[in-house]
Formats: sequence, structure tokens, C-alpha cells
Amino acid sequence: MPMTENSYRKSLRTRMRVLFSPARSALFAGALLVAVIGNILYIRDDGAPEWLGALSVSPIFAFLFWELATDMRRRRDDREREEREP
Repeated sequence: MPMTENSYRKSLRTRMRVLFSPARSALFAGALLVAVIGNILYIRDDGAPEWLGALSVSPIFAFLFWELATDMRRRRDDREREEREP
């Protein structure tokens, strides 16, 4: 099967469709909401619970690591598929 233009590594459109699917976009919006609320509480209380500052950004970091892992896996799958093709 020849390499199509819809391969993950060769098509920006396919890559954006995967990385910004509706479920991932909703999770990113939720992560931003948690970060904003956590930072508002942290700033309002003059940094009283010190752990709240770090906790508020952890959903964003988790989302970014998930995106990175997905991107690496999809690229590896495309590379392996290319190697198997004649």
C-alpha cells in the first residue's frame, strides 16, 4: 500500500485532527479551567496553601505529556509502516 497524504507525519491536517480532536479539546479546556481557578484561589489567599500553585498547573502538564506521547506513538507507527512497505 503506497504512502498516502493522510499519513500522520506528512499531513499537518491529519496531525491537527488527531491532536485537537473534540475530546482532547474539551480536556484541554478543562485543564485550563482548573489552572485558572487554582491560580485565582492561590493569588487571592496570598499563596497560603503553597501546594495549590503547583497543583493548579498539573492538569496542563498532564495534557501536554499526553499530547507528546500520542505524537511520538503516531510518528513511530507511520515510520514502521513506511519501513514495511516495499
